[in-house]
Amino acid sequence: MLKLGHGRTLSVEALDDAELVEIRGADGVLELRLKLTEDGVVLQLEAARISLKAEQSIDVECETFNVNASADVRVRGERVYIN
Repeated sequence: MLKLGHGRTLSVEALDDAELVEIRGADGVLELRLKLTEDGVVLQLEAARISLKAEQSIDVECETFNVNASADVRVRGERVYIN
């Protein structure tokens, strides 16, 4: 385990079926996890806010895309295409 600034820790662990890279907050709560498996990489983020910004585009390709919000869902654009 490596101690980072602001009380965070970085750990790397080898499991039977995967390798884990984790960053935890000073309170021990998981903030970021990379799980390296035979099937590919799994990325898990837990944060108060996640912000993505790209000059060109952000593309998502997947079999199923789920969004769950306890409040509003907003989509803004010059043109919004659905289907």
